[in-house]
Amino acid sequence: MTLQLYAWNDFFDHPYKGHKHDYRSVSAKGNIRIIDLKENPELFEHSYRLLMSCNGRTPKPLSEHKGINAMNIGEIFCPWDKISAKSEFPLRTVEDVPFINVYERPEDNTPFDISDIIAKRKKQS
Repeated sequence: MTLQLYAWNDFFDHPYKGHKHDYRSVSAKGNIRIIDLKENPELFEHSYRLLMSCNGRTPKPLSEHKGINAMNIGEIFCPWDKISAKSEFPLRTVEDVPFINVYERPEDNTPFDISDIIAKRKKQS
């Protein structure tokens, strides 16, 4: 199974560092296992609540959810070496991961200096 997630942030009316958008993506290869409500009700309910909250919905108690038995919730397993990510903006630290709110920064069209990233890649080759 391959999983791909992405996020896109447009700011066409306020370019930043020569960009008009910022794109981030993650790809992972692994296996998926369906969580059985009867075999593992605690994990199923936890996953259900997480799914609902991530979609901005208020979860009903499982006993009140009419279609709960028809719902499939899965658990994805993948080794770290099968996960990759990319970003248009350079990411050097964990603090760099959230999208930059370019509207709170002055317009800046000086390209990102990524010479350190390029040098590191050359050393690894």
